[in-house]
Amino acid sequence: MIKQITRFFAATSVIIVPMGLATAQDKNVSAGIEVLEPFEVIGSKENAQNLGGVGTYLDADDIGAFIHTDVNEILGQVPGVYLRGEEGYGLFPNISLRGVDSQRSKKVTILEDGVPSSPSPFSQPDAYYSPTAGRMSGFEVLKGSSQLKHGPQNTGGVINYLSTPIPSTRSNYLRFSYGNYNERVAHAHSGGVTEFGDGKLGYLVEVFDHRTDGWKTIGSTTAHSERKAGFNKNDLMIKLSYAFGADEGSYVEFKAGRTDLDGDVSYLGLVQGDYASNPYQRYAATRDDNMDSGQTRYYLRFLRELSPDATLSATVFYNEFNRDWFKIADLTPTGGNKLKVGYRNGTADTTYGVTSSTDHVNVLKGTADGSFTMKHNDRSYTVKGIQANLDYQTGNHDLDFGFRYTDDVYDKNPYQKVAYGVTGATGVIAPTATTNHGGSQQTSEAVEAYVVDQIDLGELTVTPGIRYTSADYTKTGSASTDFDDVLLGLGGTYSLSDNLQAFGGVYQGHALPGPSASSSGLSEEQSLGFEIGVRGDSGNGFGYELTYFHTSFEDLITYANLNGTAQDANVGEATSHGVEATVGLDLGDRMNLGLKMPTQVTFTYTDAQFDTASDRKDGNFWTNSEVGNELPYVADLQFNLRTGVEWEKTSVFLNFRYTDESYVDAANSAKIGKTGILDLSAFHNLTDSAQLFGKITNLTDEIYTLGHLPDGYRVGAPQAACIGVKFDF
Repeated sequence: MIKQITRFFAATSVIIVPMGLATAQDKNVSAGIEVLEPFEVIGSKENAQNLGGVGTYLDADDIGAFIHTDVNEILGQVPGVYLRGEEGYGLFPNISLRGVDSQRSKKVTILEDGVPSSPSPFSQPDAYYSPTAGRMSGFEVLKGSSQLKHGPQNTGGVINYLSTPIPSTRSNYLRFSYGNYNERVAHAHSGGVTEFGDGKLGYLVEVFDHRTDGWKTIGSTTAHSERKAGFNKNDLMIKLSYAFGADEGSYVEFKAGRTDLDGDVSYLGLVQGDYASNPYQRYAATRDDNMDSGQTRYYLRFLRELSPDATLSATVFYNEFNRDWFKIADLTPTGGNKLKVGYRNGTADTTYGVTSSTDHVNVLKGTADGSFTMKHNDRSYTVKGIQANLDYQTGNHDLDFGFRYTDDVYDKNPYQKVAYGVTGATGVIAPTATTNHGGSQQTSEAVEAYVVDQIDLGELTVTPGIRYTSADYTKTGSASTDFDDVLLGLGGTYSLSDNLQAFGGVYQGHALPGPSASSSGLSEEQSLGFEIGVRGDSGNGFGYELTYFHTSFEDLITYANLNGTAQDANVGEATSHGVEATVGLDLGDRMNLGLKMPTQVTFTYTDAQFDTASDRKDGNFWTNSEVGNELPYVADLQFNLRTGVEWEKTSVFLNFRYTDESYVDAANSAKIGKTGILDLSAFHNLTDSAQLFGKITNLTDEIYTLGHLPDGYRVGAPQAACIGVKFDF
């Protein structure tokens, strides 16, 4: 059986074709132990090929072919992933897996190095932080029955960001690029392992800096000149590890990291006419909109081989996120009615939608009299806890026991509102008054535990599992509430031959209500998923994976957020089903060209519809559905084609990403159009350790719409070119 699995791994590892000249970073191996794998979701490309569900492992080769900094561009190559950008740089990604609500990625469990990364995974999952994609060494995306180990939100799946590992030998890395819009990206790290005492001491220091003037222009008035809307984002990370020499089965690692963002980003988009005229503009009144945030993260983890058959891993973690998004909250034309910034849900909605009214838009432009309020959305999030896993093999059973305790605190800090006046005749936009307001707090104290047993029955492997979740909620001004449930899952694989495997599973999932929705008496969102598929190799380096999935949702839940869901609500039932496919091959080898031409195609077809109707609610784009309406921002068809040519010192890659049209709300009142984005990159090795590179994203300068959220049309990034140099020594 072991030999058959080994042959199968070798045969199917081409499903994700590596881009060779993009340069991979060493896997962290110390004292003979694969120290990272127990803390990861999948662990390796080879592991992904033996899952009872569908998983994708993107390593440095996969992401290095284009050196993207936008997670939307990186994950666009993964089937079953639906992506909605917001500001065009991936600062606030909206990610869906298999049709779940993509808003702020709130229905997907987001991890960094296996540790919860969402600022408030239990109390406020749709928060405004995502790990910096540009500094990552890899990504893991897990869907299907294998996701039962992970939570708290698992109706869709899990995405694990993999930070740069401590290299097994001394190494240094430096990359710098410069591009359009004065965009500068710098990434550097240095680390290694050295003998220390009876063991080995590992270390890593990393810096990542990304800044740009931006490609959006904030409009001018008679009194105010136009200016660009850019951002600065920088990361610092330190890792220390120690592998005990006297006890080669023990390993300890510490990580500390910090991310700071200063971005001139806004909740407001454009009205349709202004979008058609110039989609890369912003209204003059948004000139003070700004996000100022900082995230600090720590973990201390321990790995111990208790015996050849048992391994214990444990992590203590602490994350803190603080942000203040100073932005327009509402606007009133002189003599008109006040509207709040948010999604206008139909003509009956007279509360939200500043960009839905010409009178309000004229005030935003500074050409009409009126007033607006800007609000310091000052929030703090603290998440701390401990998680542990015990992997134990006995006979034909591989048992995995997991546990996590999480203390999750979400503070709405005391804040200020600043009133502004607009004088149309002079174009003056100026503050007039400031008021102070109090804060509130939501907390969650949660325990999660699971048991998964992989049973080897020869050609057949069966993996049953059970997951338990319990949470105690508190919210200022409301009575305490609690929640608990049990989820079940069953997955399996069957080796049809040495190079062909069938897999499938059935599994439950949930999206938790959190303190706010729970205090309102709302239920958790529940899901039941089914998948079946095949993966294998047909010879000559041709690998493939084909999957059918079907997920039914009950009590779909929305969380109160002015990004399009103004109130907590259960909005009914829905079904999402479809097909995912991946094909990978090296055209150069297959056609005996004497060079490498790594090529990969991924394809997703999805039919996602509401099974029940829901009542309309102001400011909530997930309400007002009819039976049979399509789920918003889930395209029926999307595919990604990546290919390249690799010579001895030079390589060139092309990537084409197509997304079909999709609806913008549950009422299916409007659509965003289909898009096709072509990217080009090239690399040339100057020496063994120095490389020159360049890329052009959106090569054809396609103008495409990201969405209508939170308020108004939003455009994707225009054509942008950069050139850079990379040193790896």
